[in-house]
Formats: sequence, C-alpha cells, structure tokens
Amino acid sequence: GKYYFVPLYTYPWAIFYRKSVFRQHGYEVPTTWEKFVALCKQMKKDGLVPIAFGDKDAWPALGTFDQINFRTNGYDFHVDLMAGKAAWTDAKVRTAFDHWAEILPYHQEGAVGRTWQDAAQSLAAKKSGMYLLGTFVGQQFTNEADREDLDFFAFPEIDPAYGQDTVEAPTDGFLLSKAPKNRAGAIKLLEYLGSPAAEQIYLTSDPNVVAASTKADTSSYSALQKKAYEMISGAKHLTQFMDRDSRPDFTATVMQPALQKFIRDPKGIDGLLSSIERQKKTIFASS
Repeated sequence: GKYYFVPLYTYPWAIFYRKSVFRQHGYEVPTTWEKFVALCKQMKKDGLVPIAFGDKDAWPALGTFDQINFRTNGYDFHVDLMAGKAAWTDAKVRTAFDHWAEILPYHQEGAVGRTWQDAAQSLAAKKSGMYLLGTFVGQQFTNEADREDLDFFAFPEIDPAYGQDTVEAPTDGFLLSKAPKNRAGAIKLLEYLGSPAAEQIYLTSDPNVVAASTKADTSSYSALQKKAYEMISGAKHLTQFMDRDSRPDFTATVMQPALQKFIRDPKGIDGLLSSIERQKKTIFASS
C-alpha cells in the first residue's frame, strides 16, 4: 500500500432503541427476523415509526445492505461480493434485497432527503422505535438521562446457519504517506497516536466509540461502550463497511445511487442488480 494506517477507534453497527420506549410498550428485543418483522408491525400499530432512516448522504443504506446480506448469506459470500468475486445477479443477493423490501415499509419515509442526524433525532424524540447505525448515534443524545436510556441489540438472525456471528465494526484512524518529509518524526507521531494512552484521550471527547487497541483501559467505559466492546470481542467475523470492504470508487459511483434508487422503487430490483453487475465488471477490471 501507499500508506501506513494506525487505528484509533471503532464503532460497531447495531439496532439502537430507547429502553423507556420498549418498557412502556412491553417490547422484547427480537433475535430472529420473524420476531423483528412482528415488532415492526406492532410499533406501527402503536403509532411509532418502526425504523428511523436517513440516507441523504447515501452511505447509511450501505450499512443496512451489509447487515441483511451477511445475515442472509453469511460472511464468506459477503466478502466475495465486496471483492467483486461474486455476482450481484446471484439469486442470493436477490434474496437479501427481498428481505430488505419486506421491512422497507417500516422505514421512515422520505429517507433520501434526511440526514442520519435528523433520523437519530426522531429516535431521541421517541417518535421512532429503532435505528440501525453505528454507536456514534449517541452523539445526538446530549442529555445524560437520554444517553442512559439508549441501548442496542445485534441485527437479528435471518439464517440459523450464520446466526449473529458477523459484526460490522468500521475502524477510523490516521493515514500516513509512506514517503513523508520527516519520516522519523512522522513514525514517532503515529506510534503515539496508536497507543492506548492517545486513544483514551480521544475517547474523552467522544464517549460513543470504542478504543481500537486491545490494551486500552476499558474501566471508564459507559454501559453502552462496554456492550459495544463485548460485541466486537465476541464476534466470529468482523466487517469494516461496504465502502471499505469493497472498492471505494465502486461503492461511491455505483452502490450509493443504486441503493437510493432501490429505496425509492424496490420493485425495480432485477434491472438494478443487472446494472450493478455490469458496472462492477467494468470498474473491477480497471485496477
């Protein structure tokens, strides 16, 4: 590669909810797809938007696809699809989109015009029941009582063969060119930035994420951070997010507009998948 990368923090994706809302309505955390769909239906009856959703910036939907795909088809197929080795026209991909289409009516309407922050606000305001996002969603819960009311659960099982064994945990950090002017100084800085001490300093400014280093002190973690840490450390497989697990040029130019198109018109899925596959072949051939 052209860069050195030092990880700083990670933020697993999960379905967030307010404990008080679940208590008020007697909802139980769904562990299977059937229970999840049933909960969406119940929330709609209770006057809530079941799933908050904002895809104005076109990347949040990538995370929704990832969850549904690796729960439906497993980690290995997901990784092959991201690497351009599996076809988007494969029946397995169609099955994943069929699952998404099943819950799309329970998503917040007008998602393509809404930012993730606005979607998070609807969860904070108890207008939405659930929200699939990374732990950074907590940034929108500024009040201490609201923060303590926030909880999450892993995306439910779709196929028992794969259970809930894959966790999406994107990792952010610092990139350094392999040929900096002051190489010795730059390496020294990176070594410090990747240390548990530096990660802990960062976490004081954003207590919604988890330190990337396994040596970092977790004793000051909130209940939510501890849960996130356990979720990552207990995972059988970790993914990074579609725009990192695949080619960024492919996800930005093909997948982001394609998923927005699907959200607007889920019935046009077959033509959409053929189009994705065609464009994928062109992009992946030009490496």
